[in-house]
Amino acid sequence: MSKHAHNHRQIKHSKKGWIAKNPAAVPVTSQNALRTAMSLEGVPLTDFNDLLWIMAQESSGVVGTRNSESTARGLFQLLRPQYGLNPNGEKSFGNAVEECQGGIRYLLGRYHTVQVARKFWEKHHWY
Repeated sequence: MSKHAHNHRQIKHSKKGWIAKNPAAVPVTSQNALRTAMSLEGVPLTDFNDLLWIMAQESSGVVGTRNSESTARGLFQLLRPQYGLNPNGEKSFGNAVEECQGGIRYLLGRYHTVQVARKFWEKHHWY
C-alpha cells in the first residue's frame, strides 16, 4: 500500500498520536475467512494475530471496503496494480477468503514475513 493510498479517515488519532484499531472488533466471519485463506496459502496459524492486526488497521474486517481517495480495496486494501494477487483478480472483491488470499500474497511478496509487514505498518501507519 502506498503511503497516500491508505484511507486516513479510518485511522483513529489521539492528542498523543495514532491509536491502533482493536483486532477483536473484526467480524468473526472475516476472522474465519482469514484462517481459511491462511490454510489455502500455506501460512502457519502462528501468523494469524499479526495478519488480523493488519486487517483491522486497513479495513476493520469489512469485506469489499473501498477507499474513496484511491484504488485501494478489500480487507487488506490492495491497490489496482495488486488486484491480480487475488485468486480471481478484481472479481475476488466481495469474497472474504479471496480478499485475504490477495492480502497474504501481497504481504509475503513485499515483506517476506508477516512480522516484518506488521512492524513496517506500526512504524509508518501504512504498508
